[in-house]
Amino acid sequence: GWIFTLAGGAISWKSKKQTCITLSTMESEFVALASAGQEAEWLRGLLLEVPLAKDNVSKVLIHCDSQATLARAFSKVYNGKSRHIGLRHSLVRKMIKDGIISLKYIQTSYNLADPFTKPLARDLLKTT
Repeated sequence: GWIFTLAGGAISWKSKKQTCITLSTMESEFVALASAGQEAEWLRGLLLEVPLAKDNVSKVLIHCDSQATLARAFSKVYNGKSRHIGLRHSLVRKMIKDGIISLKYIQTSYNLADPFTKPLARDLLKTT
């Protein structure tokens, strides 16, 4: 899942069951990254249409809590073992190259999208 914020407020979010089969957590995170990248591209295009915001639109920063996924995204090497995510890999690489998105590692505990896909940790629950 993913969530996009602007000025501190959520403007777009998504959480759904993936339709393609992945063989690892990295591949699953990469599928979500490609989906988030497509939404980022659309949102950036929308902001470019707003006359007042047109000059202030930069790359969309996407935080990811998987170092393996980030390594794959920045890797120019494509191996045959991950053919089923090859199109998504090309898509993410192109968006990075074209300056549409930028990627940054974030610790899982700070990842805003994790509550969409993971249960809330016991220590975060407060009893009143």
